[in-house]
Amino acid sequence: MTHTYDYSVSPSALLDALANLDYLAARSKRFGGVGAPTTEHADDSVAITAVRQLPMDKIPVAIKGLVGDGQITQVDTWSSLPDAAGTLLGTWRADLGTAPANISGDYSIEATSDGSSYSCTVNVKVKVPFVGGKIEQQVRSYLDDLITKEQDFLDDWLGKR
Repeated sequence: MTHTYDYSVSPSALLDALANLDYLAARSKRFGGVGAPTTEHADDSVAITAVRQLPMDKIPVAIKGLVGDGQITQVDTWSSLPDAAGTLLGTWRADLGTAPANISGDYSIEATSDGSSYSCTVNVKVKVPFVGGKIEQQVRSYLDDLITKEQDFLDDWLGKR
């Protein structure tokens, strides 16, 4: 699934916001972060690491044993240089510890006449016989809701700057 949002700032300003430690701390506080997010800048990229806590009270009993303590480390890696089409590209992955799942996706930020368009894809694969597909649907639903809330939060945060 792909989520797309439009913002009234340039692609570089949007990427700057996404890697801003004040924004990351506020997002972490609002959406179940554990500890302070970090950024690591290189010449042509930025890596953002955030540890999150799953809302264990909302995890179905049937799969609680698969998620361990519910802590997830999310790493977003962005190229700070646009590609030939002028698009900023990134990837993300969620490390679920011992959980038998892979969660990842891609990002892109493209210039528009009014600012920028930000897209996020979500890939979920749960390796549990017989019920993996059902668990994948539940995870996707949770992520769809979370991504929408985080993008609304980012829009509000950008409006207050």
